[in-house]
Amino acid sequence: MKRWIDRWNAYWFPETSTLYLAITRIVIVGAQLFLLARPLGQHLNLVEKNREFINPQLLISAVAAIVPNEVFFTPSGFKALYWIIMAAGIAALVGVFTRPALFIFALGTWILITHIYSFGDRHHPEAVFAIVLMTLAFAPSGDSLSVDVWLRRRSRARGAPPQRVDTAMWPLKLAHVLLAMTYFSAGVSKLIFSGPRWLNGYTLQSHTFADAINRDMPLGIWLAQQHTLAIVLSVFTILLEIFFLVSLILPRTAPFIFVSAFFFQVGLLLTARHVFFEHMVLLVLLLFFISPEWWRGLGVKYLNRSSSPISAERALRAKSRGYRPTAPLHKSLPTTILPVCLFL
Repeated sequence: MKRWIDRWNAYWFPETSTLYLAITRIVIVGAQLFLLARPLGQHLNLVEKNREFINPQLLISAVAAIVPNEVFFTPSGFKALYWIIMAAGIAALVGVFTRPALFIFALGTWILITHIYSFGDRHHPEAVFAIVLMTLAFAPSGDSLSVDVWLRRRSRARGAPPQRVDTAMWPLKLAHVLLAMTYFSAGVSKLIFSGPRWLNGYTLQSHTFADAINRDMPLGIWLAQQHTLAIVLSVFTILLEIFFLVSLILPRTAPFIFVSAFFFQVGLLLTARHVFFEHMVLLVLLLFFISPEWWRGLGVKYLNRSSSPISAERALRAKSRGYRPTAPLHKSLPTTILPVCLFL
């Protein structure tokens, strides 16, 4: 039993740098702030035109049991909630009172999402992202790249937090598990409700054509006319969704599966305007941070190659001509990844 417990702890709580978790915090909070930039009008429209919920979600029912509807579920109430959420999100982004700010931001996001769900319009891209956002409040997300850690380092009474801990990876591990469950559920649902018909190409052509016509997607209209390609993509979709779980068991396959899933989501966006922005952000984070050995290995190969006699001779010649050599990869990589992740 102890051996299994040790394996469990080794999977969920490996000792790692807090830098990865801090970048995850910045990317996820920044992405959620971007998603919340323009939905206030939708909530105001719902509370103005509807006195009752169609299918009240558990969280909304709990809020309604504590706060009267005429106080909270009003335009003024939702405006106040929205600006509290935005203020908490900005504080979490820069790392001011990081954990409380993350908790308030995540809880407010949950309320906004479940409020829309309570009127019958339910989707699944938001769920995993919202759960991962809440987990950041229970992890040392502010121990790097934050105002909190800067203030700690300036204070002599409180020392700087450790750079490596065993509680910084579990939010990303949980995101990996939840995405695997989501993809597996989607693949199994296709096989249960459609069976072999999903693989005949015509099913994908029909769905793609309907979505592309309604949303004016030229690439989707073209794809709907390619039967052979539709068969190939149907098989690829099932294989990806069913075998995404393999990335949990065989970590070396994870980068390939994450990249495949990312381009799968890009394909859905370009052909049918199915927006899975939250999944795409999580896939990029998992690609770089859940198994960082692959890009570290590339860095080691690059350093070994650059340390060869030929490269050294070229560097000497370049220096004599007045060129300044670039910084080594292991020094420039952290400052390179951060803006790239923020952009994605």
